[in-house]
Amino acid sequence: MENILNQEGIKRYSNEFCEQLLQEHFSQHDVITGPQILELQEIRQINLFVMKNLLNAWRKETSKIQSPYFNYDAPEVKEAQKEFMNILSRNIAITQENFRPLLLQATQETILLIFSPYDYYTHLINNPKSKSLMVKDLKRISKYVKINQNVLLSIIEQAEERGYQKISKDEAAQLLSEAFEQTLESPEDVDVYIDKFSQVVPLDENVIYGNSKYYGDSEPEVKPQINSRFDAKKPILNDQHSENKQTLADMHRSQKIESIKKSISINQRFMFINLLFDGNEGTFNSVIDYLETLDNKRDAEGFIATQYPFWDHESEEVQEFMEIINKRLD
Repeated sequence: MENILNQEGIKRYSNEFCEQLLQEHFSQHDVITGPQILELQEIRQINLFVMKNLLNAWRKETSKIQSPYFNYDAPEVKEAQKEFMNILSRNIAITQENFRPLLLQATQETILLIFSPYDYYTHLINNPKSKSLMVKDLKRISKYVKINQNVLLSIIEQAEERGYQKISKDEAAQLLSEAFEQTLESPEDVDVYIDKFSQVVPLDENVIYGNSKYYGDSEPEVKPQINSRFDAKKPILNDQHSENKQTLADMHRSQKIESIKKSISINQRFMFINLLFDGNEGTFNSVIDYLETLDNKRDAEGFIATQYPFWDHESEEVQEFMEIINKRLD
């Protein structure tokens, strides 16, 4: 069985969805700030993709102004650039005109990642502006992907096992195919996200998978069924072994790290400071420095429970913060 991916419908829905969000925010504000971006939509993946696209644009802009007279690879220069980026990230202020394309791209990416992960990852590895992919760039992107992430983690893991630092498009396509064939995890439940999208603009599966009278009359491209590569039954030689096997996401979460501070991405740092430490960077740094001195997870959990008893441990930001701490102290 095949589903039709309605590209035109997705574009039109994304535009309408974004215009609604833009109207709600910019009717009350002249600009949107970093903390407001992180809280913009209940579907957190959209907010994270906005941050990804914003930082990507910033990197491209800074690369254009690099002078040939200086060594930008010098450690102190890299450290200064990182600190400068941290400062800028705390002073984000984007007008509606400049925010619209960031939000639209993030919305379209999120829809593909949820409803057709195969298409999302195919587009990711087939960037027409680049002939190859850097593994370090895939790792950076993985920090922003929270839905159907296991496929990307599998690609990264396989690339590292083969010693790749740079991946050609043919190699990436092979890794992608293997990732879908080997994954043991089911995709995210699309019905949950249909409900969340519909809270802003009504959404039904016809908009995503087939022609809709409202969302365009063009003949959409025929694509494999959204989750067919997830759902396809794979031969299992040993059912007991399969049931006990760690998923890629589990292995990624359990990998030990040497430094908490070095393992926190710029996006995570920004999120933790604003959502967990009330925008106080000094407090955040002090807490991280103290946690680095501890020897076990129990002491870290006791410290957090005592100092921050009102944290919502069911929230994604707290769980993500504690996951990093646990990887350092396990």
